[in-house]
Amino acid sequence: MEGLHDRAGAGPVPADPCEDGRHAALDAVEDTAASMCRSEQRVCWALARGIDPAMEPAAYSLLCAVRLAGSCRVSDLAVTLGMSASAVSGHVAALQRLGLVERGATRDDERSHPVQLTPEGLRRIDEARADRRRSFRRQLAGWSRTDVVDLAALLTRFNAAYLGRGDGPPA
Repeated sequence: MEGLHDRAGAGPVPADPCEDGRHAALDAVEDTAASMCRSEQRVCWALARGIDPAMEPAAYSLLCAVRLAGSCRVSDLAVTLGMSASAVSGHVAALQRLGLVERGATRDDERSHPVQLTPEGLRRIDEARADRRRSFRRQLAGWSRTDVVDLAALLTRFNAAYLGRGDGPPA
């Protein structure tokens, strides 16, 4: 096996068959993570459309972020969501027109006005999240409690490792 290189050309492929199995398993994890991201995008489309037929999935994500953070600035939402401040501002404006968020008052410029859910926005996002939780419970109904607890722990650990790297997002 000497002289073989991994797909990125970064170095030799390990000769140890156990390492070959680990590489295959890691490739399967990467494939599954990518598939989960695509699935999540489809779910967000459906959830957004359930709130309003014209709502973009990113606006649904913004509603969730505001729900979790409470009142927060556009710049903070942009960092949280990995979006530009102008994109977040556009989604905030659309959500304001739908009556789901409002801008709080500050003495600073418009960009620092905190975004918060309206009572209707809170009701709608909480309904969507409750529907989603019921769906998860149905989908995992046949799983043992131990398997669900293990899955939660492994996903939490994976997400921390996946996002905790200092070298930027995976390609």
